[in-house]
Amino acid sequence: FLMPLLKLWNSLRGQSTTTPESKAEEPQNPKTQVAQTSAKSHAQAVKRPAKTTFGLFGGGPHSGLCKQLKPLSAHSVLEVGVGDGSQAIAVMETLSRQSDSIRYYAVDEFEMAGGVNLKQFHQTLRNHNIHPQLFPGPVDRGLMKIAHTIGSVDLILVADASVIDNNPAVTGMLARISHEGTSVLVARNETWSFMEVSIGHRSRRAA
Repeated sequence: FLMPLLKLWNSLRGQSTTTPESKAEEPQNPKTQVAQTSAKSHAQAVKRPAKTTFGLFGGGPHSGLCKQLKPLSAHSVLEVGVGDGSQAIAVMETLSRQSDSIRYYAVDEFEMAGGVNLKQFHQTLRNHNIHPQLFPGPVDRGLMKIAHTIGSVDLILVADASVIDNNPAVTGMLARISHEGTSVLVARNETWSFMEVSIGHRSRRAA
C-alpha cells in the first residue's frame, strides 16, 4: 500500500518541480533576446555620431564658402573672426589647389571676448602646416596693424557682418588693405556673399 503512495508522491513532486522550471525558462529567452538587440542598436547608435564629427576639419560645415573660393587664386588670406579654426583649415586646403604658397593672417579678440584660446588656435593651425600671423584685439586695431605691417591682402573673410554694420570705420580699413584684385566675403546669417569696397586708386582713376 505504501509503494503506490510513494510512486504517486514522487510523480506529483516531479511534476511540481518540472512545471515551474519550464515556465521559468520561457520568459528568460525573450529577455535575453531583447538585451542582445538593444545592445546591438546601442552600438550602432554610438558609431553613427563618430562618423559625422570626424568631418569637422574636412570642410563639411564650410562647404558653401569653399565652393565660392574654388575659382579664386589668392596668395594671402585674412580672416576677421576665426571661430574654432576649422574654417581656416578648410579655406587654406581649398586655396592651396590654386596657389602654392599662401600667407594666413587673422584678426580676433580670442579668449579676451570669450572665444577660442589664442595658443590653442595657433597650435591647431600649425598641426595642419599653416603658419598663422595673428593680430589679437579689436577688429579696427587689428586691421590698422595689418595696413601698417603687411599692406594689402588678396582675400578677406569677415565671419560676422555686425562687425562692419556696427563700426563704419571697419569698411574704410578693409578698403585700405584691399587692392584691385582683392575679394572680400562677408557672412550674414551663415550665408557668404561678396562685398564691394571702394579702393583709393579705383576712385582716383575714375575721376
